[in-house]
Amino acid sequence: MRQVGALSESLEDYLETIYNLQVENGAAKVSDIADARGVSMASVCQALKRLDREGLVDYSARESLELTPEGRRLAQKISSRHRFVFRFLSHILGVDKDVAEKDACSLEHHLSKETLSHLVAFTQFAESGFCGEEKIMDSYRRSERTGQVRGPRRRPRRRQGRPRHREGPFLSELKPGRRARIMHLHASCAIRQRLVDMGLLPGVEVEMIRVAPLGDPVEVKIRDLSLSLRKSEAAAIEVEPLP
Repeated sequence: MRQVGALSESLEDYLETIYNLQVENGAAKVSDIADARGVSMASVCQALKRLDREGLVDYSARESLELTPEGRRLAQKISSRHRFVFRFLSHILGVDKDVAEKDACSLEHHLSKETLSHLVAFTQFAESGFCGEEKIMDSYRRSERTGQVRGPRRRPRRRQGRPRHREGPFLSELKPGRRARIMHLHASCAIRQRLVDMGLLPGVEVEMIRVAPLGDPVEVKIRDLSLSLRKSEAAAIEVEPLP
């Protein structure tokens, strides 16, 4: 399977634009791609011919085009990386959304799978960890505003039975037809890297499609792309059910 980063940044951006247009509008026309990218239709056609040669789109000088299965898988990965990096910059670091969007467009092309996996782990730690009785994220945001870093303080003894972090529900518990947002990957580094490489990142919305008769594997969908997961992998993905 082709890895993210095998294409030029420009072609990856085109692939992501085509994918987003198809998901949002049901089709990606040359004129729509040109409008979305702010380039001429001639430039779009040239890029589409290169993507066609790579086996990522089916294009034959028509107004509409289709992503191949391989093109759709790669585009979904790029799209998930973009949305995660944007969320990390805007939600975790507090970067202005317009700036975060621009920077995410650049960073998504250069992050290795290993670095992305560590960013996911850091994000989860920051969102669910505590500094004393205060969430790390709340402490960080106050420190960022004031420029003052408070020293460590003793953590008060927790009350009996009080959970440090509420876990669940998990993707494996989701019923077919239900949708959820990924909140946390409770997985070792190797498994987390595999999930991240599939586009299963915090903040990404998924839909449970079907569960095998014996519960393994399960099929989920990210936007319009279906993925097959082991039950143990789905059981490591904490989610927030959506209406």
